[in-house]
Amino acid sequence: MTLSLPNSLLLKAYSGLWTLASPALARNKRLRHGYSQRQVPGGWAGKADLWLQAASGGEAYLAWELLKALPADRDWNLLLTTCTLQGMEVLEKARTWCREHRPRLTLQLCYFPFDKPALMQRALRMAAPKAVVLLETELWPGLLAACKRQSVPVAVLNGRMTSRSLAGYLATGSLWKALRPHTMLTISDNDARRFATLFGEQGVHTMHNIKFDRVSPADPDTPNPLLGIVVGANTSLVTLGSVRMEEEDEIRRLVSMLREARPKTSIALIPRHMERVVAWEAWLRSQGIPMMRRSTVDAPPAPGTVILWDEFGELTHAYALSRAVFVGGSLAPLGGQNFLEPLAFGITPVIGPSYGNFAWAKGLADESLVQVADDTQGVFDQLLRNLKRPAPRDAIRERFGRWLEERQGGTQAAVKAMLTFLG
Repeated sequence: MTLSLPNSLLLKAYSGLWTLASPALARNKRLRHGYSQRQVPGGWAGKADLWLQAASGGEAYLAWELLKALPADRDWNLLLTTCTLQGMEVLEKARTWCREHRPRLTLQLCYFPFDKPALMQRALRMAAPKAVVLLETELWPGLLAACKRQSVPVAVLNGRMTSRSLAGYLATGSLWKALRPHTMLTISDNDARRFATLFGEQGVHTMHNIKFDRVSPADPDTPNPLLGIVVGANTSLVTLGSVRMEEEDEIRRLVSMLREARPKTSIALIPRHMERVVAWEAWLRSQGIPMMRRSTVDAPPAPGTVILWDEFGELTHAYALSRAVFVGGSLAPLGGQNFLEPLAFGITPVIGPSYGNFAWAKGLADESLVQVADDTQGVFDQLLRNLKRPAPRDAIRERFGRWLEERQGGTQAAVKAMLTFLG
């Protein structure tokens, strides 16, 4: 690959920014996990048939879904990378599952390298994959440039792109066109148009969202591992799930309002990123709010306790035991977090006004399966209504199941695209 002089200079400037940022990266709390791996030391990875990048926990679950759908009659050696500790924890669980259920799948797990072009070239030479698969919005110029240089095709699967992101990319549009992926399967027509605007129409297609394949109406008789241990059978519980740092001021206000209105209602407070647990604990204690860390709970705490979740992977279990649910990432301009899981248990989730990352939710909102509030007061009012008179769960599960059925099948489309590279 030969870049034009302006694009070569852009890429060199980008590489220089990584060099300048190196001291700050070494001190970053989230990046300290796997920091040495992110610099691609010798032996970072061995040869792999495919390199699959899943940014964090949500994308890692999508990767796991793809692993389940790969043909079981062949040996596969896959390199799976992630940017976060939570993503790595999910991938570790996926590897354990594969050892039991898919022994012909060999998984190498590594932290995603810093996107300095020279590091990505080294990583790509080590792994020598037949293709690189990026899940959702994972457009890294260093990696894409290395793939172009070494003639490794790139597929973006379950792709999504906001209008705001597109505007940012278009500031260096010529470079992105030069680095365009080979295949882009996006989750909506709007996302497809944005990818086509940035990269050109060739290779841009649509698919159903893999997230829809991960969810199905839950069997109400399935035992819940938290019942009787963390949450009592008749506990009035509201869950504030996937809370992001940028909306914490609003969530603190929401917690105070809920406690004043419903002092006997327990609150499951579940930050999106575990490093926020310490700050939340300090605030709760400073306010004199009765609280326990989830990891210390071995019997249901007293009604009205805030259970601060410091265990990963239990969000859906908490949702299942709740009378009302708020899903975060939506009270600040963050685009929202996945709110399908509460619906699987027959619980109508409440979200704030920011859910641009889940534009498909408009249909759910139109059918009153997701309740969208304009602000924190609106979220509180709706949660209070749901606590007092929750909708019948069986009816919600049935309606959600009908909505979901028409939108599943994305995993198979994604695997089909992967197999075109694997042969």
